[in-house]
Amino acid sequence: MKSEARLEAQKQWNATACGELEGDKETPDYFLAVEKDRFAQQAWALEYFDYSRFAGKRVLEIGIGQGTDLMQFAKAGAECFGVDITDNHLELTARNFRLRGKKVDLRKADATQLPFPDGYFDCVYSFGVMHHIPEIDRVVAEVHRVLKPDGVIMVALYYKWSAFHLIKWLLLKGLLKGDMFKLGYSGLLATIETGADGKVVKPYVKLYGKAETRRLLQNFEVDDVSVHQLFAEHILPSSAVGRLRNKELPLSSVFGWYVACKARKAASSGANSISTRTVNIDE
Repeated sequence: MKSEARLEAQKQWNATACGELEGDKETPDYFLAVEKDRFAQQAWALEYFDYSRFAGKRVLEIGIGQGTDLMQFAKAGAECFGVDITDNHLELTARNFRLRGKKVDLRKADATQLPFPDGYFDCVYSFGVMHHIPEIDRVVAEVHRVLKPDGVIMVALYYKWSAFHLIKWLLLKGLLKGDMFKLGYSGLLATIETGADGKVVKPYVKLYGKAETRRLLQNFEVDDVSVHQLFAEHILPSSAVGRLRNKELPLSSVFGWYVACKARKAASSGANSISTRTVNIDE
């Protein structure tokens, strides 16, 4: 499962970068357009994660996409690091930072084995990535290891009980359209990602409830687990959305598409007993 999931992820995001748009990817205007589009869809993330509060802090992002979120930390004055297993994402993020005059330390690395020493980061952040990793518990253990005491983990995962999953994907696409019978549940979930067909390109996708998310963070002091982002297009056909596109609907906190969490490593905590590797920063 591990190697298959990695290969499928690389196949998916080397072909189509997360948040990819049409345009000249050699210009800063392209990355600004990606940023505008991203936060038109996830405006709630700007307030919830409050990237600006990490000025002067050392931040690691797991799964960097095109560097859009990591750039928010950089603009606030954070020291930025990123890991990804996808060459396309690493190249695009490096270009994004270079074109916009920001520094970043990027590594091609698996999140189950982070190439950083114990207690190195003030914050580890991951948006819409960790639900693609079968060994998510191992990733969380690595996050615990590389965080400083009182360091912060901030994560967003796909929400199992979202209207998008239950109505648009499972009921309308899966059952009424028949994709569940053609692709199976894992194939149907894979097609959530742009460019995936659930057969040839089939990234691993798992959805999480609030209780499961809290369980993932059981070695942390949890500050918040909450649900966000319910849009009309999550429950209606695209042709019927109109002016409601990307507009937050009531009950987002109940049926939204993301379960987001913020938690802290205990101030007196040492390395996690599951993951106690000592890693040199130059490794």
